[in-house]
Amino acid sequence: MDERVDARVGKIIAAFPERIAIRESGRDITYDGLGKGAEEVRRLLADSGVAPGGLVGVRMERGWRTYAAVLGIWRHGCGYVPVDPSYPQARQDFVLTDAGVRAVVEAADDDGFALRTPPARGTSTGTGTDTDTAAPGVPAGTAYVIHTSGSTGRPKGVVLSHAVLASFLRGFVDVFGLGPDEVWAQSTSQCFDVSVAESWAPLVTGARLLVVPGTALRDPRRLAALLADEHATVLSQVPTVFRYLLDAAERTGAVFPGLRRVLLAGEPVESPVVARWAALGLSPQARYHNLYGPTEGTVYATCQELTPQVLERQDAPGTPIGTALPHVDVELFADGRPVRDGETGEIHLSRGIAEGYLGRPELTSRAFVRAVDGTVRYRTGDLAVRESDGGLRCLGRADRQVKLRGMRIEPGEIESCLQSRPGVAAGAVVVVPSRRGEPMLVACFVPRDAEGGADLAGQLPSKMASFLPAHMVPAKFVELSGLPLTLSGKLDRTRLEEIAREHRRGRVEVAAAG
Repeated sequence: MDERVDARVGKIIAAFPERIAIRESGRDITYDGLGKGAEEVRRLLADSGVAPGGLVGVRMERGWRTYAAVLGIWRHGCGYVPVDPSYPQARQDFVLTDAGVRAVVEAADDDGFALRTPPARGTSTGTGTDTDTAAPGVPAGTAYVIHTSGSTGRPKGVVLSHAVLASFLRGFVDVFGLGPDEVWAQSTSQCFDVSVAESWAPLVTGARLLVVPGTALRDPRRLAALLADEHATVLSQVPTVFRYLLDAAERTGAVFPGLRRVLLAGEPVESPVVARWAALGLSPQARYHNLYGPTEGTVYATCQELTPQVLERQDAPGTPIGTALPHVDVELFADGRPVRDGETGEIHLSRGIAEGYLGRPELTSRAFVRAVDGTVRYRTGDLAVRESDGGLRCLGRADRQVKLRGMRIEPGEIESCLQSRPGVAAGAVVVVPSRRGEPMLVACFVPRDAEGGADLAGQLPSKMASFLPAHMVPAKFVELSGLPLTLSGKLDRTRLEEIAREHRRGRVEVAAAG
């Protein structure tokens, strides 16, 4: 069995205490400093009577204290539940109560840590559902629980164990040849599992983690300058942001000679953008990779190197996602049977996968299917085809789940929130292209009071923002006289998408339906 992450980092701390572990806003934190922070958190939990074996929340801005807090929680024998303090309070409370955390670690004003009491169970999500009254059982060996969007309106906590996390990191580090000389740019919220790779792959190898500040994430020119000035060697980004970074580099003349690995994930890769980056010679040493994987598959499940030959290929459908990483097995199934090369099937993952959904046994049994030989496979809902060389091409979703800038979203959760707002008689959410060709959420609603529809359309964004993270709040709200239906009486989503596109272009102000 692979050594746990906290044990591996502990060995680095002992062997190289003065080595820089984290650089944040011009400040350097050594491995010794990271270890002392972790020990402070461990003592805080022990002195407060928090028993090992459960879950502890981590609610703070990205930074060195986030990683120290996680290490301390692991040392104490608990798993962690990340909470982004920028999320609406109702969302934060739901995550903490749904997980049944025993305490919440936060940042203190003195550069230290504080322990807070979690909110009482029974907190409303604002989406029409409440938390249960009993705390869920936590599987032994749980490393973390990350909540993802839920189709029923209730986010679900994905449970990942120390064993699969350690296995993933070992294989990931080996595949990419990562070592102590890396400078890894960390830019993803701790509430998304990409942050797990960004944070712990460098720290288990004695490398340096570069915390990208929010100001740089909002301004591609600042991000380009930071990556160049700090000599970043590893960059992971969603393709949309990578395109913005390319635009900024072309405008400012920034180059990244130290960059060795560019890891793209979360959206279909944009081959022309990668090809142009390479052609401009912005990173002469860099190799480019497209990674695929849901949270349930332990961050990433497959990898495709984006060589010139792969980028130039135009004769195949979908997005090239390559072959399985060492920790996981990847198979394609259709109608309960494995498919042949060239046939479309649903991606199933096994071995290095999640334990299931915390406190949701029925949902777990539907998504994590046990075969007659005892193998448990996670059904991703993603369709793919395997080519003759063994590589996979992802063809998209078999259901309504979407990704916006790499963040997984269930439109059903947004619809549940929309429909539970006062004044809304009915509503639905669709995804249409924005003016820049990027996916955009549009909420279509029927007001209870026809005369108050315009006012309600103006109020809904802020009302929904009180319960949903910013990336889940629709960009547009369209008032309808009624939802369009098919001849069989079902919601006509094709017509709804047409209405949303027409409204986006300014051709209609209030769309009629029927």
